[in-house]
Amino acid sequence: MTSMRPFMLLAAPIALLGLAAPAASQDLGQLNALNILQMNELRAQQQLLQQQQVAQHNELIALDARIRTEQHVARIQSERQPVRLPDLPYPVPAGSALGAIDTSKLPSIPDAALAASNRRVQEISKNRN
Repeated sequence: MTSMRPFMLLAAPIALLGLAAPAASQDLGQLNALNILQMNELRAQQQLLQQQQVAQHNELIALDARIRTEQHVARIQSERQPVRLPDLPYPVPAGSALGAIDTSKLPSIPDAALAASNRRVQEISKNRN
C-alpha cells in the first residue's frame, strides 16, 4: 500500500486538473464575455463624456458670442447718447443767457459799404471771363 501512495498523490492533482479544465474553459468564456461587456461600457462612457465635452464647448461659444453681442449693443447705445458738456469752471454773468452775445459791442460795417464792395467784386469777376 505504500507503493500506491505516491501514485495517488500524483493522480489526485491530475484528476483535479482534468475536472477543472471544462470549468476553466467556462470561466474563460464568462471572463471573455465580461471583458467585452466592460469594454462596451467603457466605450459608451467615453462617447457620453465626449458628447458632454462637445455640449460644454458649444455652450461656451454661445456664451462668448452673447457677451460680445451685449458689449457691442452697450457700446452702440452709449454712442447714441448725446455728449454732455462739462459745467463751466466760472460762473455765468447774471442776467445773460448762456450763449447770448451782446452784438452792440461788436464792430459793424454799414450796408452801403458792403454793397459797394460787392459791386467791385462783381466787376472784377466779369473782366476775368
